[in-house]
Amino acid sequence: MKQNIDVVIVGGAVTGSVLALALSSVSGHQLQIAIVEKNTPNYAEQGGFDARSIALAYGSLQKLAQIRPLATEQNLAQLVYRIATPIKQIHVSDQGHFGKTTLKADELRLSELGVVVELAKLGEQLTALIAKHPNIQLFCPDTVSHIERTEQQCQITLNSGTQLTSKLLVACDGIQSQVAQQCGVTTQFIKDYQQSAIIANVILSEPHQNHAFERFTKQGPFALLPLNEKMMSLVWCMEDPTDAMAMSDSDFLYALQQQFGWKLGKFLQVSKRFVYPLSSQKSESHIHHRLAIVGNASQLLHPVAGQGFNLGMRDLFELATLVGQALAQGEDFGEAKWLQQFEQHRQADQARIMQSTSGLISIFGCEFLPMQVARNLALFGLSHFSPARNAVAHKALGW
Repeated sequence: MKQNIDVVIVGGAVTGSVLALALSSVSGHQLQIAIVEKNTPNYAEQGGFDARSIALAYGSLQKLAQIRPLATEQNLAQLVYRIATPIKQIHVSDQGHFGKTTLKADELRLSELGVVVELAKLGEQLTALIAKHPNIQLFCPDTVSHIERTEQQCQITLNSGTQLTSKLLVACDGIQSQVAQQCGVTTQFIKDYQQSAIIANVILSEPHQNHAFERFTKQGPFALLPLNEKMMSLVWCMEDPTDAMAMSDSDFLYALQQQFGWKLGKFLQVSKRFVYPLSSQKSESHIHHRLAIVGNASQLLHPVAGQGFNLGMRDLFELATLVGQALAQGEDFGEAKWLQQFEQHRQADQARIMQSTSGLISIFGCEFLPMQVARNLALFGLSHFSPARNAVAHKALGW
Protein backbone atom coordinates (compact mmCIF):
# COMPACT_ATOMS: atom_id res chain seq x y z
CA MET A 1 0.00 0.00 0.00
CA LYS A 2 1.33 3.46 -0.97
CA GLN A 3 0.23 6.73 0.62
CA ASN A 4 1.16 10.37 0.17
CA ILE A 5 1.67 12.07 3.52
CA ASP A 6 2.87 15.59 4.38
CA VAL A 7 4.86 14.67 7.52
CA VAL A 8 5.97 11.27 8.82
CA ILE A 9 6.86 11.14 12.53
CA VAL A 10 8.78 8.08 13.70
CA GLY A 11 8.17 7.58 17.41
CA GLY A 12 4.70 7.83 18.89
CA ALA A 13 5.45 8.41 22.57
CA VAL A 14 4.67 11.77 24.22
CA THR A 15 7.02 13.89 22.08
CA GLY A 16 5.86 12.42 18.77
CA SER A 17 2.21 12.60 19.75
CA VAL A 18 2.41 16.23 20.90
CA LEU A 19 4.29 17.11 17.70
CA ALA A 20 1.54 15.55 15.58
CA LEU A 21 -1.12 17.58 17.41
CA ALA A 22 0.98 20.75 17.15
CA LEU A 23 1.51 20.30 13.39
CA SER A 24 -2.17 19.61 12.91
CA SER A 25 -3.09 22.71 14.91
CA VAL A 26 -0.77 25.14 13.06
CA SER A 27 -2.13 23.91 9.71
CA GLY A 28 -5.78 24.27 10.64
CA HIS A 29 -5.85 20.46 10.77
CA GLN A 30 -5.08 20.26 7.05
CA LEU A 31 -1.67 18.57 7.11
CA GLN A 32 -1.71 14.83 6.52
CA ILE A 33 0.43 13.30 9.28
CA ALA A 34 1.60 9.75 9.91
CA ILE A 35 2.96 8.45 13.23
CA VAL A 36 5.00 5.24 13.16
CA GLU A 37 5.35 3.57 16.57
CA LYS A 38 6.94 0.19 17.23
CA ASN A 39 5.24 -0.62 20.56
CA THR A 40 1.54 -1.05 21.26
CA PRO A 41 0.95 0.82 24.54
CA ASN A 42 -0.67 -0.84 27.53
CA TYR A 43 -1.70 2.12 29.67
CA ALA A 44 -3.38 0.01 32.35
CA GLU A 45 -0.15 -1.91 32.90
CA GLN A 46 2.03 1.23 32.78
CA GLY A 47 -0.17 3.21 35.18
CA GLY A 48 -1.06 2.87 38.84
CA PHE A 49 1.39 3.03 41.72
CA ASP A 50 4.31 1.98 39.49
CA ALA A 51 3.66 4.72 36.91
CA ARG A 52 6.55 6.88 35.74
CA SER A 53 6.06 10.64 35.61
CA ILE A 54 7.44 13.75 33.95
CA ALA A 55 7.60 17.37 35.06
CA LEU A 56 6.35 19.99 32.62
CA ALA A 57 7.70 23.49 33.23
CA TYR A 58 5.38 26.48 33.08
CA GLY A 59 6.96 27.53 29.77
CA SER A 60 6.06 24.16 28.23
CA LEU A 61 2.48 24.53 29.47
CA GLN A 62 2.26 27.93 27.80
CA LYS A 63 3.24 26.33 24.51
CA LEU A 64 0.77 23.46 24.99
CA ALA A 65 -1.93 26.11 25.40
CA GLN A 66 -1.36 27.12 21.77
CA ILE A 67 -2.37 23.64 20.54
CA ARG A 68 -6.08 23.28 19.91
CA PRO A 69 -7.02 19.65 19.18
CA LEU A 70 -10.16 18.73 17.27
CA ALA A 71 -13.35 17.57 19.02
CA THR A 72 -12.74 19.62 22.18
CA GLU A 73 -13.20 23.24 23.20
CA GLN A 74 -10.13 23.10 25.43
CA ASN A 75 -6.50 23.60 24.46
CA LEU A 76 -3.93 20.92 25.18
CA ALA A 77 -2.62 22.62 28.33
CA GLN A 78 -6.12 22.70 29.84
CA LEU A 79 -6.50 19.00 29.12
CA VAL A 80 -3.13 18.24 30.74
CA TYR A 81 -4.01 20.25 33.87
CA ARG A 82 -6.94 17.89 34.46
CA ILE A 83 -4.58 14.92 35.01
CA ALA A 84 -1.58 16.76 36.51
CA THR A 85 -0.37 17.86 39.94
CA PRO A 86 0.85 21.47 40.24
CA ILE A 87 4.24 22.39 41.70
CA LYS A 88 3.84 25.46 43.95
CA GLN A 89 7.34 25.55 45.45
CA ILE A 90 10.74 24.01 44.74
CA HIS A 91 13.14 23.61 47.69
CA VAL A 92 16.80 23.48 46.63
CA SER A 93 19.54 22.52 49.11
CA ASP A 94 23.09 21.22 49.42
CA GLN A 95 23.09 18.25 51.81
CA GLY A 96 25.16 18.76 54.92
CA HIS A 97 25.72 22.47 54.25
CA PHE A 98 23.94 25.72 55.06
CA GLY A 99 23.04 26.73 51.51
CA LYS A 100 19.40 26.46 50.49
CA THR A 101 16.73 28.43 48.67
CA THR A 102 13.07 28.10 47.71
CA LEU A 103 11.50 29.05 44.39
CA LYS A 104 7.85 30.03 44.85
CA ALA A 105 5.12 30.36 42.25
CA ASP A 106 3.37 33.17 44.12
CA GLU A 107 6.56 35.28 44.10
CA LEU A 108 6.35 35.18 40.30
CA ARG A 109 2.59 35.78 40.36
CA LEU A 110 1.97 32.38 38.85
CA SER A 111 -0.49 29.68 39.85
CA GLU A 112 2.30 27.06 39.63
CA LEU A 113 5.92 26.64 38.53
CA GLY A 114 4.99 23.58 36.52
CA VAL A 115 3.10 20.32 36.83
CA VAL A 116 3.87 16.64 37.27
CA VAL A 117 1.92 14.17 35.16
CA GLU A 118 1.99 10.39 34.92
CA LEU A 119 3.25 9.26 31.53
CA ALA A 120 0.57 6.58 31.23
CA LYS A 121 -2.25 9.07 31.83
CA LEU A 122 -0.73 11.59 29.43
CA GLY A 123 -0.09 8.95 26.78
CA GLU A 124 -3.66 7.65 27.04
CA GLN A 125 -5.05 11.16 26.67
CA LEU A 126 -2.85 11.97 23.67
CA THR A 127 -3.80 8.69 21.97
CA ALA A 128 -7.50 9.46 22.47
CA LEU A 129 -7.06 12.97 21.02
CA ILE A 130 -5.13 11.70 17.98
CA ALA A 131 -7.87 9.16 17.26
CA LYS A 132 -10.27 12.09 16.75
CA HIS A 133 -8.08 13.64 14.02
CA PRO A 134 -8.89 12.22 10.57
CA ASN A 135 -5.70 13.85 9.23
CA ILE A 136 -3.42 11.87 11.60
CA GLN A 137 -2.79 8.17 10.92
CA LEU A 138 -1.15 5.88 13.45
CA PHE A 139 0.88 2.91 12.19
CA CYS A 140 1.34 0.78 15.29
CA PRO A 141 2.96 -1.62 15.88
CA ASP A 142 5.25 -0.92 12.93
CA THR A 143 8.82 0.15 12.22
CA VAL A 144 10.81 1.75 9.42
CA SER A 145 12.71 -0.73 7.28
CA HIS A 146 14.02 1.60 4.56
CA ILE A 147 14.34 5.33 3.89
CA GLU A 148 15.06 6.83 0.50
CA ARG A 149 15.23 10.58 -0.02
CA THR A 150 15.10 12.52 -3.26
CA GLU A 151 15.40 16.26 -3.75
CA GLN A 152 11.68 16.81 -3.23
CA GLN A 153 10.46 13.99 -0.97
CA CYS A 154 11.11 11.13 1.43
CA GLN A 155 10.07 7.58 0.64
CA ILE A 156 9.65 5.51 3.80
CA THR A 157 9.00 1.78 3.68
CA LEU A 158 7.57 0.17 6.82
CA ASN A 159 8.08 -3.42 7.90
CA SER A 160 4.37 -4.00 7.31
CA GLY A 161 4.97 -3.24 3.62
CA THR A 162 3.27 0.16 3.68
CA GLN A 163 5.09 2.82 1.68
CA LEU A 164 4.79 6.46 2.73
CA THR A 165 5.88 9.44 0.64
CA SER A 166 6.31 12.72 2.52
CA LYS A 167 7.86 16.18 2.35
CA LEU A 168 9.38 15.87 5.82
CA LEU A 169 10.54 13.03 8.07
CA VAL A 170 10.85 13.65 11.82
CA ALA A 171 12.89 11.43 14.15
CA CYS A 172 11.21 11.14 17.57
CA ASP A 173 12.50 7.64 18.29
CA GLY A 174 14.74 8.41 21.28
CA ILE A 175 18.47 8.60 21.84
CA GLN A 176 20.66 6.67 19.39
CA SER A 177 17.86 7.27 16.89
CA GLN A 178 17.67 4.57 14.26
CA VAL A 179 16.03 6.99 11.83
CA ALA A 180 18.82 9.53 12.25
CA GLN A 181 21.44 6.82 11.78
CA GLN A 182 19.75 5.55 8.60
CA CYS A 183 19.94 9.11 7.28
CA GLY A 184 23.62 9.51 8.14
CA VAL A 185 23.36 11.45 11.41
CA THR A 186 25.37 9.92 14.25
CA THR A 187 24.88 10.39 18.00
CA GLN A 188 27.82 11.79 19.95
CA PHE A 189 28.57 10.51 23.45
CA ILE A 190 29.39 13.59 25.53
CA LYS A 191 29.85 12.45 29.12
CA ASP A 192 29.41 9.46 31.43
CA TYR A 193 28.37 10.91 34.80
CA GLN A 194 29.36 7.73 36.67
CA GLN A 195 25.93 7.83 38.26
CA SER A 196 22.63 5.98 37.93
CA ALA A 197 19.14 7.22 38.73
CA ILE A 198 16.70 5.13 40.74
CA ILE A 199 13.13 6.04 39.78
CA ALA A 200 10.14 5.13 41.96
CA ASN A 201 6.99 6.48 43.59
CA VAL A 202 6.62 6.79 47.35
CA ILE A 203 3.67 7.17 49.72
CA LEU A 204 4.03 9.69 52.58
CA SER A 205 2.37 9.98 55.95
CA GLU A 206 1.83 13.74 55.45
CA PRO A 207 0.55 15.80 52.48
CA HIS A 208 3.32 17.27 50.32
CA GLN A 209 1.49 20.63 49.90
CA ASN A 210 2.51 20.67 46.21
CA HIS A 211 6.16 21.20 47.13
CA ALA A 212 9.04 19.70 45.15
CA PHE A 213 12.55 19.06 46.48
CA GLU A 214 15.95 19.06 44.76
CA ARG A 215 18.79 18.12 47.12
CA PHE A 216 22.40 17.85 46.00
CA THR A 217 24.38 15.09 47.72
CA LYS A 218 27.91 13.69 47.43
CA GLN A 219 26.53 10.81 45.35
CA GLY A 220 24.42 13.00 43.04
CA PRO A 221 21.11 14.89 42.98
CA PHE A 222 18.05 13.64 44.86
CA ALA A 223 14.59 14.86 43.83
CA LEU A 224 11.00 14.42 45.00
CA LEU A 225 8.12 15.65 42.83
CA PRO A 226 4.47 15.90 43.98
CA LEU A 227 1.85 13.53 42.58
CA ASN A 228 -1.43 13.00 44.39
CA GLU A 229 -1.96 14.31 47.94
CA LYS A 230 0.47 11.94 49.70
CA MET A 231 2.42 10.43 46.81
CA MET A 232 5.63 11.70 45.24
CA SER A 233 7.87 10.72 42.35
CA LEU A 234 11.43 9.93 43.45
CA VAL A 235 14.61 10.42 41.41
CA TRP A 236 17.62 9.30 43.47
CA CYS A 237 20.97 9.58 41.73
CA MET A 238 23.92 7.62 43.12
CA GLU A 239 27.26 6.29 41.99
CA ASP A 240 26.45 2.60 42.49
CA PRO A 241 22.77 1.62 42.76
CA THR A 242 23.43 -2.11 43.21
CA ASP A 243 22.80 -2.28 46.96
CA ALA A 244 19.81 0.08 46.87
CA MET A 245 18.15 -1.91 44.10
CA ALA A 246 18.73 -5.18 45.98
CA MET A 247 17.14 -3.89 49.21
CA SER A 248 13.76 -5.01 50.43
CA ASP A 249 11.09 -2.31 50.32
CA SER A 250 11.36 -1.76 54.06
CA ASP A 251 15.15 -1.40 53.94
CA PHE A 252 14.88 0.96 50.97
CA LEU A 253 12.32 3.12 52.79
CA TYR A 254 14.60 3.24 55.84
CA ALA A 255 17.55 4.34 53.67
CA LEU A 256 15.33 6.92 51.99
CA GLN A 257 14.21 8.27 55.36
CA GLN A 258 17.82 8.58 56.51
CA GLN A 259 18.71 10.37 53.28
CA PHE A 260 15.84 12.89 53.26
CA GLY A 261 14.79 13.24 56.89
CA TRP A 262 11.32 13.78 58.29
CA LYS A 263 10.24 17.01 56.58
CA LEU A 264 7.46 15.11 54.77
CA GLY A 265 6.69 12.75 57.63
CA LYS A 266 7.33 9.04 57.28
CA PHE A 267 7.88 7.26 53.96
CA LEU A 268 5.30 4.47 54.14
CA GLN A 269 5.45 2.63 50.83
CA VAL A 270 7.59 2.43 47.69
CA SER A 271 6.61 1.26 44.22
CA LYS A 272 8.60 -0.91 41.84
CA ARG A 273 12.04 0.64 41.33
CA PHE A 274 13.66 1.32 37.96
CA VAL A 275 17.31 2.22 37.42
CA TYR A 276 19.00 4.04 34.54
CA PRO A 277 22.69 4.87 33.95
CA LEU A 278 23.21 8.59 33.43
CA SER A 279 25.08 10.17 30.55
CA SER A 280 24.78 13.09 28.15
CA GLN A 281 24.57 12.48 24.42
CA LYS A 282 23.48 14.48 21.41
CA SER A 283 23.00 14.01 17.69
CA GLU A 284 25.66 15.70 15.60
CA SER A 285 22.94 17.81 13.99
CA HIS A 286 19.25 18.63 14.41
CA ILE A 287 18.69 18.21 10.69
CA HIS A 288 19.64 16.40 7.51
CA HIS A 289 18.09 16.44 4.04
CA ARG A 290 14.30 16.56 4.63
CA LEU A 291 14.88 15.27 8.17
CA ALA A 292 14.34 16.96 11.56
CA ILE A 293 15.53 15.37 14.80
CA VAL A 294 13.73 16.35 18.02
CA GLY A 295 13.40 15.45 21.70
CA ASN A 296 15.48 12.58 23.07
CA ALA A 297 16.47 11.66 19.52
CA SER A 298 18.40 14.93 19.50
CA GLN A 299 19.75 15.01 23.06
CA LEU A 300 19.94 13.09 26.32
CA LEU A 301 20.64 15.02 29.53
CA HIS A 302 21.24 14.36 33.21
CA PRO A 303 17.84 14.59 34.98
CA VAL A 304 19.01 17.33 37.39
CA ALA A 305 16.52 20.23 37.43
CA GLY A 306 14.21 18.30 35.07
CA GLN A 307 15.33 20.17 31.94
CA GLY A 308 15.62 17.37 29.38
CA PHE A 309 11.98 16.74 28.54
CA ASN A 310 11.18 20.45 28.45
CA LEU A 311 14.12 21.05 26.09
CA GLY A 312 12.61 18.42 23.80
CA MET A 313 9.24 20.17 23.99
CA ARG A 314 10.89 23.37 22.76
CA ASP A 315 12.36 21.40 19.83
CA LEU A 316 8.97 20.27 18.61
CA PHE A 317 7.26 23.65 19.14
CA GLU A 318 10.00 25.40 17.16
CA LEU A 319 9.58 22.89 14.34
CA ALA A 320 5.79 23.24 14.32
CA THR A 321 6.07 27.05 14.29
CA LEU A 322 8.38 27.02 11.28
CA VAL A 323 6.17 24.53 9.42
CA GLY A 324 3.23 26.88 10.06
CA GLN A 325 5.21 29.84 8.71
CA ALA A 326 6.20 27.91 5.59
CA LEU A 327 2.58 26.91 4.97
CA ALA A 328 1.42 30.52 5.40
CA GLN A 329 3.91 31.55 2.72
CA GLY A 330 2.97 28.69 0.42
CA GLU A 331 6.44 27.16 0.63
CA ASP A 332 7.77 23.62 1.01
CA PHE A 333 8.50 23.21 4.74
CA GLY A 334 10.84 20.29 4.06
CA GLU A 335 13.31 22.43 2.11
CA ALA A 336 16.74 23.24 3.49
CA LYS A 337 15.82 26.91 4.05
CA TRP A 338 13.33 26.02 6.78
CA LEU A 339 15.30 23.16 8.31
CA GLN A 340 18.39 25.38 8.58
CA GLN A 341 16.33 27.93 10.51
CA PHE A 342 15.21 25.16 12.84
CA GLU A 343 18.82 24.09 13.41
CA GLN A 344 19.98 27.66 14.08
CA HIS A 345 17.15 28.36 16.52
CA ARG A 346 17.70 25.16 18.51
CA GLN A 347 21.50 25.03 18.74
CA ALA A 348 21.93 27.81 21.30
CA ASP A 349 19.17 26.52 23.61
CA GLN A 350 20.53 22.98 23.45
CA ALA A 351 24.10 24.09 24.21
CA ARG A 352 22.96 26.33 27.09
CA ILE A 353 20.89 23.62 28.80
CA MET A 354 23.47 20.86 28.31
CA GLN A 355 26.22 23.09 29.72
CA SER A 356 24.14 24.24 32.68
CA THR A 357 23.04 20.73 33.70
CA SER A 358 26.59 19.38 33.45
CA GLY A 359 27.81 22.46 35.32
CA LEU A 360 25.42 21.83 38.21
CA ILE A 361 26.67 18.24 38.56
CA SER A 362 30.31 19.39 38.53
CA ILE A 363 29.77 22.25 40.97
CA PHE A 364 27.71 20.32 43.53
CA GLY A 365 29.79 17.16 43.16
CA CYS A 366 33.03 18.97 43.95
CA GLU A 367 34.44 18.39 47.46
CA PHE A 368 37.07 21.16 47.14
CA LEU A 369 36.38 23.38 50.17
CA PRO A 370 36.43 26.76 48.39
CA MET A 371 33.90 25.41 45.87
CA GLN A 372 31.66 24.15 48.69
CA VAL A 373 31.77 27.59 50.30
CA ALA A 374 31.11 29.38 47.00
CA ARG A 375 28.10 27.28 46.01
CA ASN A 376 26.53 27.59 49.47
CA LEU A 377 27.06 31.33 49.52
CA ALA A 378 25.36 31.43 46.12
CA LEU A 379 22.35 29.49 47.45
CA PHE A 380 22.29 31.68 50.57
CA GLY A 381 22.38 34.78 48.37
CA LEU A 382 19.51 33.48 46.23
CA SER A 383 17.39 32.90 49.31
CA HIS A 384 17.88 36.53 50.41
CA PHE A 385 17.84 38.37 47.06
CA SER A 386 14.57 37.97 45.20
CA PRO A 387 15.65 39.43 41.79
CA ALA A 388 18.40 36.79 41.50
CA ARG A 389 16.05 34.08 42.76
CA ASN A 390 13.42 35.08 40.20
CA ALA A 391 16.02 35.06 37.43
CA VAL A 392 16.88 31.45 38.33
CA ALA A 393 13.18 30.59 38.48
CA HIS A 394 12.64 32.02 34.99
CA LYS A 395 15.31 29.66 33.64
CA ALA A 396 13.66 26.70 35.39
CA LEU A 397 10.31 27.71 33.89
CA GLY A 398 11.68 27.32 30.37
CA TRP A 399 11.44 31.05 29.56
